[in-house]
Amino acid sequence: MNRPAGDELLSVARRALLDELLPLLPEGKTYDVLMIANAMAIAARELAATQAAGGQGVDQAASFLRAQGAQSAEPGEAELAALIRRRDIDTSRHSSLRALLLSLTQAKLALSNPKYLRHEAN
Repeated sequence: MNRPAGDELLSVARRALLDELLPLLPEGKTYDVLMIANAMAIAARELAATQAAGGQGVDQAASFLRAQGAQSAEPGEAELAALIRRRDIDTSRHSSLRALLLSLTQAKLALSNPKYLRHEAN
């Protein structure tokens, strides 16, 4: 693996932005810099999770869809959403669907707002 990885580069750039550049900017730019730093943190977590999981969430959705009888070559979240909107999921699979949706939501929250998950666990 090539080092540093993309998530590591984003983390270093974010630290430089917050520690070195933010203090030099006018006070009116603080919110913009903090918003950029937050976006960088989310992108870094997404990269790290993608590298670590190797598409596990996509695999979960694909497995559920195949069990549901999906015909698509690469079933994914878009196809799952379409089935839900059409109410085409067999009622016997609703508990599995709830578990899948919870898992996918938790994985996305772990990337976009990990503090929320830690707060909910307590």
